[in-house]
Amino acid sequence: MKSSVFRWNRHSIVHKLLVTFLLVVLPLYIIGISITFYSSNQMRAEVERANESKLRFYYSHLEFELQRITRLVAEYSIDDTLASFSARLPIMNQYEVDNNLNNIFTKLKQIRETSPYIADVVYFLPVINKRVSVQDGVRDVTQEDWQSLSDTMGNLGGPVSVYQNELYVLRRSPFNLDNQVPPNFLLGIKLSTPELELRLKEYAVTGGSNITLEFGSNNEYVLSTSRPAPKLSPNPERPSEEKTVSVQRYSQDDSFHYSLYDHNNHFRLTASIPNSVLLKPIRVFTSLLWLLTLLSLITIVLFSVWSFRAIHRPISILIRGFEKAEQGQTGLHITHSRKDEFGYLYARFNDMLRRLHTLIEENYVQRIRTGEAELKHLQSQITPHFLYNSLFSIKQMAEVENVELIKEFSDYLGQYFRYMTRDFAQEVTLKQELDHALVYLAIQRIRFGPRIQAEVDEMDQDCSSIIVPRVLLQPILENVFEHGLQQKASGGLLRMKYEKTNDMLTIHIEDNGDVLTEEDLYRLQQQLSQQEITRGEITGLLNVNQRLRIKFGPSYGLQVERSALGGLCVKVNIPRKGGADDAANDDR
Repeated sequence: MKSSVFRWNRHSIVHKLLVTFLLVVLPLYIIGISITFYSSNQMRAEVERANESKLRFYYSHLEFELQRITRLVAEYSIDDTLASFSARLPIMNQYEVDNNLNNIFTKLKQIRETSPYIADVVYFLPVINKRVSVQDGVRDVTQEDWQSLSDTMGNLGGPVSVYQNELYVLRRSPFNLDNQVPPNFLLGIKLSTPELELRLKEYAVTGGSNITLEFGSNNEYVLSTSRPAPKLSPNPERPSEEKTVSVQRYSQDDSFHYSLYDHNNHFRLTASIPNSVLLKPIRVFTSLLWLLTLLSLITIVLFSVWSFRAIHRPISILIRGFEKAEQGQTGLHITHSRKDEFGYLYARFNDMLRRLHTLIEENYVQRIRTGEAELKHLQSQITPHFLYNSLFSIKQMAEVENVELIKEFSDYLGQYFRYMTRDFAQEVTLKQELDHALVYLAIQRIRFGPRIQAEVDEMDQDCSSIIVPRVLLQPILENVFEHGLQQKASGGLLRMKYEKTNDMLTIHIEDNGDVLTEEDLYRLQQQLSQQEITRGEITGLLNVNQRLRIKFGPSYGLQVERSALGGLCVKVNIPRKGGADDAANDDR
């Protein structure tokens, strides 16, 4: 239940981390969207401004050329050679006429060379029905030829006229509102349609758009880089203020149009940009926006998965470990291979539980062991069987009136029971314990007589002060007599010797009994090697082993093996440390 609360608790670290991450990512994402839209709008505005600037540049160029051509026509209409020729015709001979026509042809050629937009320059003389052309030279014409051309003057509403699908800038001299009155001459400049189309294509390529040039109030003459020419909106009305140029911006037929209309010259220049070109930057930024969104979502998902795997799951494992520890499962161990901070926490958690388990073992379980061992010790302090055997031995000695032996035996027996019943001293020196063991050994030797021999080595002085639990060696000797030498009719041998290392003293107690089987030896070894509390009846050897382990630790205690004498060899392992106080001395 606690772990589920942890998972969904809004106050958890993982929850706060995810909220913090979103609070960081969302503003960045919103800023990214704002920048994307702002940049796309800026790019669109830049594209519009760039196309409009190119359109204005081309308009300025075309307006300049038209004005220059218009001025040329006006200037040459009052030229002396062109203007006086028709007036002097009646007094000229043929040679003078031809010579003047050649001079006029030369001037017309000069006019054509002034601009690439001039395709031809024509000069009509209605008086003699002659036409001088840069392209065709001097030839005869009919009245219909010059009259039809003259009638078109101003038909597009400005200085430019259209005649036979060609553009002209015309001038009558003298100017007369009545077209039926023949002029002295008619001067016209034919504009170069191929040159106009070429310039339109150049600007269309650089701008990525279609350019359309229209002449006339109602767009009577149209030049365009696209085929067919786009259908455009009607020309704008002239504004009330004194503006000669009107600007239009509108969307039509999947294109965006920029139009500049010259109200004086009555021509309109329009740039038509396909939406695919105009909106290309927006589509690019839109794609970048979707990519940013996708990357943001992937980042959020990956961060969430990483947070769950790197933080949430390890914390959950640790919390479940604490919950189980609260339930008393101190043997829990978190298996991991992490090298980060959680690995450190797991290692410390395992160490904590291991130490807690050890403390419980030492302060609780070992108290139980101590209680059981002490209970067994108290039970073994007065063994009725040993007392009965001792009294029976005294009775036998009294029957044979062996007073000296009774006196010696009684003295040993008194020392034995005085040592066994002294409860206030739970620990004694090794020398005191050895003396008690020798008293017990003396009693048993008197009981068994010559059937039993004992070999006991002298103990070094530096080992005599080691503090050991009371009644340590006597149960081992008792085990020798009861299970090893009791059935010996003769030749029984008990040997006790010492082996020292740097930090341990080992007391070897062995016999030459012949009743120990390998199965019994193995079972005894298994019982002594167990770390847990022994359930059921605790024998004297197991009692001593547990008491030594409780006192000195699991590295010490009893070991059993087959003796070189043939019976059992018990090794008593105790540390070489500590000295005895005077309070541990014999209570006399």
